[in-house]
Amino acid sequence: MDNRNLNTTAITPTFYQLQEDYNSLKELFDTIANKNKINENQIDHINEKLTSSLENMSDAFVAIDNNWKYTFVNKKAGLLFGKRPEDLIGKDLGTVFPEALGTPFHKAYYKAMKTKKEVIIEDYYIPWDRWFENRIIPSKEGVVIFIQEMTERKLAKKKLQDLNTKLEIRNRELYESIIQIQKINTELIYAKEKAEESDQLKSSFLANMSHEIRTPMNGILGFTELLKEPRLTGKEQQQYINVIEKSGNRMLNIINDIVSISKIESGQMNLSYKETSIKDQIESICTIFEKEAKEKNIELKINNTLIADDNLIHTDEEKVSAILSHLLSNALKFTADGFIEIGCFRNNNSITFYVEDSGIGIDSNKIDVIFERFRQVDDSLNRNYDGAGLGLYISKSYTELLGGKIWAENNIDKGAVFYFKIPIIKTDVPVKVIQGPLATIPYETQKLKILVAEDDSISLKFISKILKIFGENLLIARNGFEAVHLCKKNPDIDIILMDIQMPVMNGYEAIKKIREFNKDVIIITQSAFVFTDEAEKAIQVGGNGYISKPIDRKQLIDHINKQIITSKSKSRTMNI
Repeated sequence: MDNRNLNTTAITPTFYQLQEDYNSLKELFDTIANKNKINENQIDHINEKLTSSLENMSDAFVAIDNNWKYTFVNKKAGLLFGKRPEDLIGKDLGTVFPEALGTPFHKAYYKAMKTKKEVIIEDYYIPWDRWFENRIIPSKEGVVIFIQEMTERKLAKKKLQDLNTKLEIRNRELYESIIQIQKINTELIYAKEKAEESDQLKSSFLANMSHEIRTPMNGILGFTELLKEPRLTGKEQQQYINVIEKSGNRMLNIINDIVSISKIESGQMNLSYKETSIKDQIESICTIFEKEAKEKNIELKINNTLIADDNLIHTDEEKVSAILSHLLSNALKFTADGFIEIGCFRNNNSITFYVEDSGIGIDSNKIDVIFERFRQVDDSLNRNYDGAGLGLYISKSYTELLGGKIWAENNIDKGAVFYFKIPIIKTDVPVKVIQGPLATIPYETQKLKILVAEDDSISLKFISKILKIFGENLLIARNGFEAVHLCKKNPDIDIILMDIQMPVMNGYEAIKKIREFNKDVIIITQSAFVFTDEAEKAIQVGGNGYISKPIDRKQLIDHINKQIITSKSKSRTMNI
């Protein structure tokens, strides 16, 4: 272009305009450039602060890209991994830590990368034997992971859990101990109340026993003193003798009850089983109490529903008799008029006896305790009925010894019923029955040669008086040794009455010695011992029978007659 032909006036405004535009653009560029520089500085500053924060934070922190390579590792992570952070940057996780592959942590990293969602995992890392919590946050490049070790916290938590478990166990044990202590306290309170009640009952019992013993003793001693009066009529003498006899029997019953209680409590009460007739037992008991019942105008009835086959059982005849006697005596005591019925019936494999009366009945509050020791229907000092209150306890003890049960009930109308049942025990041993007129032959009139071995002079005098009906041919031995000597010198002795307790040689030893040379002489043992089974022991050493002190005149005579009859029967059978 030829500049000489240009219009200068037209070009100048356009240049200025371009210049102005350039300056404006440059100014804008400079402004933008300055702003960009400021932003880069801010970003760098922020990055520095972020890096510093990540480096100094208490948790381990790493960043892993999508290719599983470390892009950032802070100091805490390096210490945790046991490696320098710069040695891990750019390295593949599987290469550095191959043992981590397939672990729950590795699977959690993969899940966060894939789902682009935050994952928090808490687990035990087996290779390092430690617990960790990983907070995995996905990013565009991969994931960032905050790692916090929890081993101490876990151990502390486990320790706390163990402690809590122990505390729970201790609390449970403490609770059980408290319950046990409360139970023991309750039992102690109950035992204390029972002990106090027992002491009260014992005191009442002892006071009652003192009364029961002193009352007949007063009758015996008092009327014995009155018998000394010189101007007594025959009728008065007989009345006094009857009072003494009645008082003596009452005294003997009390002593027998005390003895029975002592034998029961000491465990020395044994059983002696033999063939027993229930019919005979009931009739015999009724005969004993028949006179007393008539004096009180009470009808005494028997109701035996047993068939003939059930009449004979194997039991302790004396225990059954004692139970029936106590129950019948009890019924008579509390019955002023009306009736008393004694009966029995079979119930499966047991026989149930009962004594029913039309008396005052039983206080419903005491019906469960009347069979206990030291118990009475009325324990007060102003009670209306005599007795030591031992009969029902003895009856209960005997019934239980026989394998049975005893109980009482009130009648709907009036009175009470006492029941006891014992098992039926059959035996194949036949009952020995003495037939013919031999069983009824009286031997009181026959002259017998009798040896009495007794060291007590009063007992000896009493026995000698009784035996005079059998003749005057009476030999006396003061101890077992003398008895053996006299028996050797007199082989024609018919009967020996042998006391058990004697000096030099006791009765058992004497019987053994006599049986060495005399097998036929009848030996009847007699004793006041109560704590052993004298009757059985006497038979074992060679005795033929047993009679207890105090000796009843009629009983002794009947026993001698029975032994003589039995001996004659045996002799006649052997001769045949």
